Amino acid sequence: MEIFRKRPILDYRHRVSSFWSYFRSKLVDYAHFFYILMRFQFFRCLDFYGTVFRFYFKNHAFARTDFAILSKYWLDSPFAISKRYLQLKLEPDVHQYGETPLLTIEKIAQKANITERDHVFELGCGTGRCAFWLAYFRACSVTAIEQIPDFVDFSNQLVEKNSFLEGKLHFIRGDFLSTDLSQATVIYLYGTKMTNSQIESLIFNLNKIQLGTTIITVSYSLNEIIAESKNHALLKEYFAVTAKFAVEFLWGKATVFIQKKLQ
Repeated sequence: MEIFRKRPILDYRHRVSSFWSYFRSKLVDYAHFFYILMRFQFFRCLDFYGTVFRFYFKNHAFARTDFAILSKYWLDSPFAISKRYLQLKLEPDVHQYGETPLLTIEKIAQKANITERDHVFELGCGTGRCAFWLAYFRACSVTAIEQIPDFVDFSNQLVEKNSFLEGKLHFIRGDFLSTDLSQATVIYLYGTKMTNSQIESLIFNLNKIQLGTTIITVSYSLNEIIAESKNHALLKEYFAVTAKFAVEFLWGKATVFIQKKLQ
């Protein structure tokens, strides 16, 4: 009889312990989410004011273009537009959109030594802010590839309004995994949410680019993906890492890899 009397007490204690364990885990999750959200908003404000003081006063044409982009997506954010598009495509991951801050693309462009002689292909350009910045401040040719039609259409409207950009900046709607990249001297891929199989498809596509082409990736080098791939013998290691360095993104720090195609 003693056993039967104690069992309800033990069950009660177990339920209480389980509840507090669940509560603590949820509290940690919410605290982490709140931290990420606050960091995101803080860095976004910091990037905006840094952009205004560093770039807007230097180039008024760029200031007008960039402000038009920010105004366009003020109420309906690019994150929301991308999510709706991916939902319509029935993608399993609808949170794929990411942005490169302009202060970050400036550092990347300096490290990669991008000049007016280069033709930069930006793979997954989003709203096009980086593509416009490269055209205005590095004076290079830019081909920006994006799958979401809203982004491409509005970016092309902005190009048409500025004669300086005609022939220098092109926005193309398409899948960069199969787009011809052979004219590029520099390729920039944000692509932190891409799967390994998608990156492998891109590496196969990079077989067509010129020797010595610079490829810039975020969070991983192409050789890391090749080393982990089942198709290692086919992909081979065609790329040499010439530099890697840490930069800030809205969600935190990440390592950028600058690579050259060897063969």
